[in-house]
Amino acid sequence: MSSNPLEIDFAGLTFKNPFLLSSAPPTMDPRHILRAARLGWGGAVMKTVTEEPTVDPRTRLGVLRKDGKPIGMNNIELLSRESLKTWTDDWIPKIKKEAPEDFIFIASIMSGPEPEGWTALAEDMSQTGVNAIEINVSCPHGSPEKHMGAFIGQDPTLVERVTKAAKKGTDLPILVKLTPNVTDIVPIAEAAVKGGADALSAINTVESLIGIDIETATPLPIAYGVDKKEQLSTYGGFCGPAVKPLGLRFVSQIARALPDIPISGIGGIEDWTSAIEYLMVGARTLQICTAAMWHGFSIIKGLNEGLVKFMERKGYTTLDSIVGKALPKITTWTALSKLPPVVARVIDENCTGCKDCVVACADGGYVAIQMRDKVAVINDEKCDGCGLCYVVCRDDAIEFVHTN
Repeated sequence: MSSNPLEIDFAGLTFKNPFLLSSAPPTMDPRHILRAARLGWGGAVMKTVTEEPTVDPRTRLGVLRKDGKPIGMNNIELLSRESLKTWTDDWIPKIKKEAPEDFIFIASIMSGPEPEGWTALAEDMSQTGVNAIEINVSCPHGSPEKHMGAFIGQDPTLVERVTKAAKKGTDLPILVKLTPNVTDIVPIAEAAVKGGADALSAINTVESLIGIDIETATPLPIAYGVDKKEQLSTYGGFCGPAVKPLGLRFVSQIARALPDIPISGIGGIEDWTSAIEYLMVGARTLQICTAAMWHGFSIIKGLNEGLVKFMERKGYTTLDSIVGKALPKITTWTALSKLPPVVARVIDENCTGCKDCVVACADGGYVAIQMRDKVAVINDEKCDGCGLCYVVCRDDAIEFVHTN
């Protein structure tokens, strides 16, 4: 057994820790990737390449804020600006030569619905020394207009076809990056596995419109039309902490349906606690983009340290013992008790008397809370245990206790 508690096997590869940079701006070139490698990241997925480089609009990033704090980001950026040849002949050899030996480097490729493009790209990447190949069938903006990206990833037949095509061009492990912009992700995941996928990455960004500049009635982020004068925008890909609930849902659904397929979890992972959440619903590696863009690559230190300390505190000796830990507790709505076994209680010493819970319960709940001596008090007979007071409390002053 390895002495490194963060070591994890994934699709035949051994990662020194589960944290990877996902295919995005932080992996746009060797400078970024090598900096991350030297800081201790377990690996990285390069920015996706296709047959021709892309050019992006400006601006291309939008933000969703709550009380001034960013909670989500939208992008209308596409693939690598550099040519396939630059990556295969210069950049990947440089990365493989200069990165630590235990750094796992994964290529990312995209082509159209015809299989030949996927086979050729996989063949090209296989000659470079990369450790695996991730196929991008999930970009939600720009690419679908060209019958690429999520255009393919929303169709099980196409997903199976292009996965088979990529497998034909390589002996390396193939990861298929899935889109959340579907009603049910499981048939898509099953199609990828049927096509020969060795692992799945989930999820790519969520198609979105981040907001509107109400002063000019212009969608955000503000870009420009072909005349370079008219301000326009388009639907983009939403990422960051706000998408974590979606990522957890999709990863858990895939893990329950396909328990033998390794999953690389993506979506709103910003600290060691969110990383553990993904591990507990079935992910074995964890891809990060937004947190690295907002806070820098040095977050890897806190991610690793937090994960190790949690494992020590809880008695987990390996990451394997965490993976899927929460899955047995995910059930159907029908299987849940409909007689509320709990009611809310106020932790008096934490209550600041803000009255947020009183207002919420009066208009959105069961009128079960009132103020007494500047502290909220809950009437057990009226409390329905819905949890609304916990949702609005900013001071960690609500707990739940059993009624019997």
